[in-house]
Amino acid sequence: MAVSFKKLFSGIAKNTHAGPARVVGVDFGSSSVKVVELRQEEGVVTLGTYGEMQLGPYAEQELGSAVELPVEKRIEAIVDVLRESKVTAKKGFFALPLSSSFVTVFSLTANAEEELGPRVQVEARKYIPVPMSDVSFQWTELPAVGNTPEDVHEVLAVAVQNEAQAVLQKMTTAVQMGGQQSEIELFSAMRALYKSDDDTIAIIDLGAKTSKLYIAKDGMVRRIHRVFAGGAIATARVAKDLSIPYEDAENRKRNYTQADPQAAVIKKAVVTSFERPFQEFKRVIDQYEQRVGTPVNRVVITGVSSAFADMQTYASYMLDTQVEKANPFGKIAYPAFMEDVLTEIAPTFSVALGIALRAFDA
Repeated sequence: MAVSFKKLFSGIAKNTHAGPARVVGVDFGSSSVKVVELRQEEGVVTLGTYGEMQLGPYAEQELGSAVELPVEKRIEAIVDVLRESKVTAKKGFFALPLSSSFVTVFSLTANAEEELGPRVQVEARKYIPVPMSDVSFQWTELPAVGNTPEDVHEVLAVAVQNEAQAVLQKMTTAVQMGGQQSEIELFSAMRALYKSDDDTIAIIDLGAKTSKLYIAKDGMVRRIHRVFAGGAIATARVAKDLSIPYEDAENRKRNYTQADPQAAVIKKAVVTSFERPFQEFKRVIDQYEQRVGTPVNRVVITGVSSAFADMQTYASYMLDTQVEKANPFGKIAYPAFMEDVLTEIAPTFSVALGIALRAFDA
């Protein structure tokens, strides 16, 4: 399975309702695998079904644990979530985790007549810590922003590990979805959350293992920043502070309300686990705004940890700006009676829904 770069750098295409009758998007994260099935009904993209399967038990670990599974166990998890979610689509798109790729934006100084390709190849090696023969590599020059000098060229470079693609090939073949395209999760999240009237957006993905920031302007990635801190650390702190087993702590965190007798302890344990990521993200956002001279218009939090009840308020406080909680389901049709449920779980399914929407892009 080759990763398609055809639309990787083309911004966010508008949904033209063209595509297959039914498709499933798969997001294989560090703590769970998520699926979203979409179908077309009279030209309208509609929710078919969705589901999530925790991966901890497949590694004989607790619920909510961030794990590294062998291929056989990954296949088992995907088969289980597709079955339990009653997915019937035979066409699937799989999101590649950022951890299996190298995505960066860097600047080069070159005159108008100089060929950038050779320079990009040399510069990219500084950011890709494996031989170039071990990855699929693509790059594009980004449009100039702010008061960028004419001889400064900003480049978006993407490399995907060949080994990760081989593993994905085995997984998709095993579930009879071989030969389908894939893309890196950050582009799936952008497709799910970007709006047509967005100028500049910051997407903050709070996962189980890592927290990631993507800044995009006009649908093009301009900054990426990762911090190795996530929901698994928060759960461990809850377990320690309440002196309870890890799995019990995960359940207390997931079902947190202010009515919980230990609400203050749980909230402190969770939000302080994300203090460093938010501090770093604010620094990166501030630096970007100062460099280009324009503000980030919208900040959205997504990912499994963003579903924590008080995370939106905490994020707004730490970033000193209004922060939205992701609702990717707003891009598709679904039964009205599902509104409350989908709004609650929406941040967890941004990547899975975004990769499924790829099938309906122009």
